[in-house]
Amino acid sequence: MSLKFLFLFILSSSFLFSLGLKNDYKVEGLDFNASHIDPSIKNDFLIYHFEENRHQKTFTSSKLLLRLQNEGMNLEDETKGLVHVKRNSKIDYSSISNKIKTYYHTYYPQMFITDIKYLQNTFIQDLGKDYTLKFKNKAYLYQRASLQLFSANTGKRHFITYELEASLKVFKASHNINRGKLLTPLDLRNENIVFKRFKGLPVQMALKGRLRLKKRLVEGKVVYLHDIEKLPDVLKNKEVNVRYISGNVQLEFIAISLEDGYISEEINIKKRDGKRLKARVISPNLVEIK
Repeated sequence: MSLKFLFLFILSSSFLFSLGLKNDYKVEGLDFNASHIDPSIKNDFLIYHFEENRHQKTFTSSKLLLRLQNEGMNLEDETKGLVHVKRNSKIDYSSISNKIKTYYHTYYPQMFITDIKYLQNTFIQDLGKDYTLKFKNKAYLYQRASLQLFSANTGKRHFITYELEASLKVFKASHNINRGKLLTPLDLRNENIVFKRFKGLPVQMALKGRLRLKKRLVEGKVVYLHDIEKLPDVLKNKEVNVRYISGNVQLEFIAISLEDGYISEEINIKKRDGKRLKARVISPNLVEIK
């Protein structure tokens, strides 16, 4: 073998077996040592010592490489500029994940959850089996939220931030819809979307009954439950049948409703002569005065 080919073989071998600095490392205990990067190192040394409640440390790769180089370790930079070191935890995340799924399915029965990622705010070594879980207020509206864990074993409270990967079917406006319109199936379209954030509970099932919009909707906007309302039994500025009962006397006439009203509510009406009266809604388009 010529010297030229021998040199190329040695050079290629060095690249093939050279050790590189990675993006992520996990450690047991509180010490992050050089041996976590290179398990074959003979003279191990401490790089970073964790405080008891800390679970992650981030280094810039350039500074960490310089530190290692000063200790005689020459590594290839295989990172994206940052190195994340995390402590291992004994938490059973599968149990927590099941509770999170149950919580979200309470509000979105048809939601399809593919993954849940956890971003710990403090280090949790072990919760034990006896713990309680409390969600942040209205966490169900967000893809990323936080929850509180209380461990009966340790008596400590911990906070965890989580992030869902999920999708669900919702209804969107199929065209621009004006406020007050009586909704029909042609006004809405069903669409599967990636769950990010909602402004309220979206309409997820086909609408039943006579419903109208409480606000104007632009085409493509998600329809929320707070955007719609049941059509009132008596409509404002519309004719309404009036029943008057006094003893054995019963009269019926037509008046104009001055406001929307539902059954059992009291509303103002106006007779044809302009006189205003109060009446109670008895059934759709029928009110009664006594």
